[in-house]
Amino acid sequence: MKPLRECIIVGGQISGGNVLGKTRDRNYVPKLRLVREIRNGMEVVYLHDLYTNYMEGMNEKGIGVINAALLVGEDEKAVKGKLQSDDGPRMIHALEQETLSDCIKSLVSYRDGIKGHTFAGNNKSMYSIEMTSKHNPIIKKLDPSTGFDVRTNHGQDHDGAGYTPDRKPDDYLSSKIRKATAEMELSDIDDHNKIMPTLTKQNFDKGSNYNMMRTTDNMRSTSQCLMHLDDLEFVVYVVPEECKFVGVMDKTPDDHIPVIRVRVVEYNK
Repeated sequence: MKPLRECIIVGGQISGGNVLGKTRDRNYVPKLRLVREIRNGMEVVYLHDLYTNYMEGMNEKGIGVINAALLVGEDEKAVKGKLQSDDGPRMIHALEQETLSDCIKSLVSYRDGIKGHTFAGNNKSMYSIEMTSKHNPIIKKLDPSTGFDVRTNHGQDHDGAGYTPDRKPDDYLSSKIRKATAEMELSDIDDHNKIMPTLTKQNFDKGSNYNMMRTTDNMRSTSQCLMHLDDLEFVVYVVPEECKFVGVMDKTPDDHIPVIRVRVVEYNK
């Protein structure tokens, strides 16, 4: 089976600070663990897909990183088979950086950079990075105070990146509709705890590929995560039966006092 990676990522300002969120779509049932450990002298918390070694999260400096796929050409070949992801080590290396600028430099250069849409931010700033194996990185500063920025699986700054109307018209339409729906639904919320539940709304018929939370035969939403970068909080939302969540692993020394607060929320079936 060819593992497919589709997602919605969001970034904005709410509840007194900058936040990043993601709905993770997969066509397999991932095995997930939330990990806390010390890297480069800093506490890092990240969600780890034990099947593919994909990772993303935040560090004690309040730097968070999330990513959504933009598959083109060689990128699509790279996910055929149950292959280990190189993006996990790229993400972890970025989270080992103490400043947001060094984090972004790492994201675009370490092991040739992470492909797709990436949001990287802290309590002061937020940036988007868009690149693929065929497109050089475009880095743009976002303004979280103006509302939520949303990315799905088609190019925003690069024509031809991700799903396109000529190459994969059905998937392109799904990506456009999911992005527009998320922007609309997030436009009037007032609490960061409402972000991810809002992105589970079924605005179309059950099983439609246009829903933000998907339950199609080929793609299902398996989990969500939310990072409050000012409050240093990491929340994992588990979708029952769509992922195997095996708990929280704390690799820090026994005398370490946690800096990042973690929560795990399981949706009702």
